Amino acid sequence: MNIKKITAVACAIVMAAGMTACEKENKTAVTETTVTTVELSPEEQIHYDMVQRSFVQFGNTHRIEAKLAKAAGGEETTIAYIGGSITEGIGGTPETCYAKLSCNYIAENFGTGDNVKYVNAGISGTPSILGNIRAERDVLDKNADIVFIEFAVNDGGDQLYKESFESLVRTILSSENEPAVILLFTVTEDGHTCQEHMKQIGEYYELPMISVPDAIQPEFEAGRMVWDDYSDDSSHPNENGHALVAEFISNWFEQLKARDAVEAEYKMKPIGKFGNAYDNAFMAEADYDNSNENLTIGETGSFNLESRSIAGFPNGAWVYSGEGAEPLKMNIKGNSFFLVCRRQNSASMGKFEVYINGAKATTIDTNQSDGWGDPWAFQAIKWQSVKDMEVEIVPTADSAGKTIEIYAVACTQNSSF
Repeated sequence: MNIKKITAVACAIVMAAGMTACEKENKTAVTETTVTTVELSPEEQIHYDMVQRSFVQFGNTHRIEAKLAKAAGGEETTIAYIGGSITEGIGGTPETCYAKLSCNYIAENFGTGDNVKYVNAGISGTPSILGNIRAERDVLDKNADIVFIEFAVNDGGDQLYKESFESLVRTILSSENEPAVILLFTVTEDGHTCQEHMKQIGEYYELPMISVPDAIQPEFEAGRMVWDDYSDDSSHPNENGHALVAEFISNWFEQLKARDAVEAEYKMKPIGKFGNAYDNAFMAEADYDNSNENLTIGETGSFNLESRSIAGFPNGAWVYSGEGAEPLKMNIKGNSFFLVCRRQNSASMGKFEVYINGAKATTIDTNQSDGWGDPWAFQAIKWQSVKDMEVEIVPTADSAGKTIEIYAVACTQNSSF
């Protein structure tokens, strides 16, 4: 059996996340300035090759290198993660999820103590549509320096998802803090992933990218791994899977450390690839105080402000409890309008009609077959230009005795897409 040799950079890579060949006895660790060779068994070589496949591209690394230099200089540096349940940590624990493990790696390898801060903005069951709406509150207001985006298994492939994901990327990149953005692609047991169009967005914006499916699916096809090695259900990594994803991330950073290149300053693309109708969304939660001139809440009608909560939205909801049909009114200036509601697979959940400037725009049913009490961003309208909208939200006649919970509304003022 031939034993292959690799550089010690690879050893440093696989040491990072804990499921590695280089932790074994008699393997040689290295510093950044020393290159040694280590011998890998066939099994170790397979693992090494899998980790390497997770690397998609460097992209333009100017921003991320600046942020890592900031961390190395002792300045407070914030690493944020936004995504669905995988990012939230389902399948692991708050300490063993991929986000925390990879943030620990960055802190240990680039920080100077406790100056690297961690923000986990993952919410189970939510796609980039809602991620984009809450990005300012959950990521940008935290002064994030490096932002990982993970929505590949929560999104669909239609235009709304493509534009929402791209708008999320653009909104973060355009932030005054000039964050670095890294795209992380995941996959479900049945092979669902939105990597294809998300990768095109990553290429267009020259972003670092890391792929779980590129790494693990060849292992399944070759019979060297089964899904249960990675996950205990159909989509979420188990603790071993989370550690593996963290290893893929540390691999990307180890390759960056070993790279000898000087990047030109990052320049934002002036136009979108698929579309960026939802850049810089403004979200108003139910306790909103009418502080933004572009969105004003008026009469609440048959909806009452109640102190209910849902994942990611702890500040109450406008609640319809099944009586009356008086509208919740608001005035909005924008090109799009969304409502964040609780959705559930239950006949107890009601529906409502949205009227804009006197005309019916849509009907939204919060009784959803795939709902489990999660927050969902329903799109009410999308214009090609910014307009003044007088909005009325009216419970339908067949919602008597049922419940509607609206936790937030959101709009965008973007006419450049």
